[in-house]
Amino acid sequence: MNTESNNLNHEPSTGDQSWFERNVNLIIVGLVIACVATLVAQAICGPVFGKPFFYEGHEAHFAPENWFGFQAIFGFVAFVTVVMLGRLLRPLVRREEDYYDS
Repeated sequence: MNTESNNLNHEPSTGDQSWFERNVNLIIVGLVIACVATLVAQAICGPVFGKPFFYEGHEAHFAPENWFGFQAIFGFVAFVTVVMLGRLLRPLVRREEDYYDS
């Protein structure tokens, strides 16, 4: 009964937690600050040094490459295609459940 009441306490115990678990909020805040600082530096220094604010990419070879979000849509469709092909390939490469036990 005593262990159950100890588990119900929401006080953090630092005895068995790793450094990351004890400082996860500090790490998240640090990453957010680093991302914001990077965007601010890019916004300030980008026009000064003649660099674009966001990466413009290479010259398009085909007309659809100029569409907004084409790379993201193409990547998502390619990912879904690979997953579906994997599902079709599964019966071909499947082993018995006790393959390693025998």
